[in-house]
Amino acid sequence: MSAGGAAGGAAGGAAGGAAGGAAGGAAGGDVTPAATPAATPAATPAATPAVTPSDTYTDSPSTYIDPPSTLTVESISHYVRTDLSTYSVGMSHETPEIISHRLLARLTSPSVSSSATEIHEMSGKVDMKALMPLTTSMLLVGSCVGMITPIMPYIVEDLSLSTAQFGYVVSAFGFAKLLGNIPSAILVERHGRKPYLVYSLLAVGAGTAGIGFAGALDQLLACRLAVGLGVAALSTSATLTITDISTPNNRASTMAPVMAAFAAGTALGPAVGGLLADSIGVQSTFSLIGVAFLGNAVLNGAFLTETKSKVSKGGRLVYSEEDKSSEDNETFWTACTTAVGQWHPLLKNRHVRNAIILNSCYWVSLSGAQMTLLPLFLTDPTLPFAMTAATLGKVYAGMSLVQVLGSQPLAILTDKIGKKPVIIAGSGIVGGSICLLTQCSTLETLAATLGLWSIGGVFLSTAPIAYVSDLVEEGERAQAIALLRTCGDVGLLVG
Repeated sequence: MSAGGAAGGAAGGAAGGAAGGAAGGAAGGDVTPAATPAATPAATPAATPAVTPSDTYTDSPSTYIDPPSTLTVESISHYVRTDLSTYSVGMSHETPEIISHRLLARLTSPSVSSSATEIHEMSGKVDMKALMPLTTSMLLVGSCVGMITPIMPYIVEDLSLSTAQFGYVVSAFGFAKLLGNIPSAILVERHGRKPYLVYSLLAVGAGTAGIGFAGALDQLLACRLAVGLGVAALSTSATLTITDISTPNNRASTMAPVMAAFAAGTALGPAVGGLLADSIGVQSTFSLIGVAFLGNAVLNGAFLTETKSKVSKGGRLVYSEEDKSSEDNETFWTACTTAVGQWHPLLKNRHVRNAIILNSCYWVSLSGAQMTLLPLFLTDPTLPFAMTAATLGKVYAGMSLVQVLGSQPLAILTDKIGKKPVIIAGSGIVGGSICLLTQCSTLETLAATLGLWSIGGVFLSTAPIAYVSDLVEEGERAQAIALLRTCGDVGLLVG
């Protein structure tokens, strides 16, 4: 057959497929075009509608193209022939070109355009009903963590620990959390979010209760290590749960209630912990906190639902039983090696890399400036403020209050104007506030500066996680967040 005859026959076959597909889509069914004779192959029609997808892949499903290319019959056909070659796609007699053209015809139909508008509006709404159990859980966790703060010095006094030994106890928590990020991401991605929203609380509860009964430094260190590992698993599973039930249009707004609940708990906890320690004793207070974590774990097991989708490695929406079996049989050490291996391609993405570096710098400033230098500055008797411990506690409570009240409005703003501008603005606000602090000489200027500092902290507490979650595929999200958190924990220790 001549080239012209082949082209003409192909165009006719493809046009017939498009008409059948469009008619089927409009009717709500799946009408298959008539079988094309073997001698007449299908080809692309002269005018192909263009649709821009949110992400596009090359021959390797794990290779991300940024910026995305235009979705065409050729690109879809190539995907069907390569990535989906082992799966049944379409009818047995259909060619990839016919399948691709029918898909494009449906995507460009008026009904799909109308539905897309509705979907976009729905994707910006926060499902508070789904968030309520997790928000309640994080409020209780934050309260229990805050309750420990004012009574830890009594444990140190009872065990007659030196300042250096107390430093080991404090560092043990951060060290365990740092080491637990990668394993937690692997386990949560393999077994789901819900189990580790339960198991992690059991670990934290057991470690916290054990602190009250510790009789030596090694026992106290073991309990703090257990708490750190539990918090690593809890933060990983909670963050991935939020990303599962959110979209790029509402991710920051979905994270905000959970972050605000935890912040409110940590602000309220010290006062409650101090009252309990005075009323029932230190050991009983730690035991009560452990029981509270146990009750929280039971509630999570009863009311939370699994949110992890059935997506295999590489973000493919379908996978075979062989793929699933291979993933289940993978050893933990191999999984760790594979997970760390994902970090190199993630760091090659300059947007992810810049977000991680900036997040690390934020945690350095939070640890060094807000947690270490600010108390020294405000309590120094040679400086204008010379605050007492009680007054200093009120200052930190006020900063926490600003974060709690401002988290949701600022998160909505983040979703509306974009994560990147908010991250830049938050960095500028935090940096500027630190510089202005040394120039404050009155309580009014101090309050304004610390208020701005808190607002900048709100921006940087949710926006980087939401930004990185938007940048990566679902199969890479757990390790991307683990990398972000690990570098942040390093910044916390360095600061």
